Amino acid sequence: MFVKIAVCDDDSIFLEKLVKQISLLFQREESSWGLKYQIDSFQDGANLLGNWDNEVYDILFLDIEMPSASGIQVADKVRMRNPYVKILFITNREDLVFHSIQYRPFRFIRKNHLDNELPEAVKALIENLHKENKYLTVSFNGAEKNIKIIDIHYIESCKHDIYIYTFHDTFRIKSNLTKLEDQLEAHGFIRTHSGYVVNSRYVFSVEKTQVVLNDGREIPLSRYRTERVKHKLQLYGRGTEE
Repeated sequence: MFVKIAVCDDDSIFLEKLVKQISLLFQREESSWGLKYQIDSFQDGANLLGNWDNEVYDILFLDIEMPSASGIQVADKVRMRNPYVKILFITNREDLVFHSIQYRPFRFIRKNHLDNELPEAVKALIENLHKENKYLTVSFNGAEKNIKIIDIHYIESCKHDIYIYTFHDTFRIKSNLTKLEDQLEAHGFIRTHSGYVVNSRYVFSVEKTQVVLNDGREIPLSRYRTERVKHKLQLYGRGTEE
């Protein structure tokens, strides 16, 4: 597997340190996974975007706070060009985690915890690249159906039926929402309501009574689940579990 990595931070000293650490971590995993990689570094978001048309990056380590073009602005443009790129935000501003959710970050790494959080993030990143072909097997129209987990936006329970909504299809099956939640929790799915389980990678924002997805769909959010949903999003953003 060959992956292209872009790293962007306006602090040249920190950028050099970050690139060096990322390189060492990927070298450590190189033989285990048959991994090859390329790292390009940028001190300016505009330069990164200028190079984006010439290079298709798989992974982006991105500082949120930059003077010319903020990481949020860069992530917005990057997501439009490549919806599958894995973005890892690097910052000390924990208050920005919810604002960054709409860009589906793979991780939210704190600069002052870099030595602890970066190794885990890179390990999880490499594992994720290999696991993205995982499927959920369900019984659909009398036959077994494999649904790619990464494609599932959300799941809805309605009376005795379960509806699984993906990019292009809706599957109506007989199952139990709690059972599906247990199966999918490790893949970043969150229970927002008694009748809904949502894939965190597609969450755009968390509002007072609803979770808004990237495509504009609004999923009900129970009042008593709000804090837990936000907490789970933070955990998934850091790659940790309760």
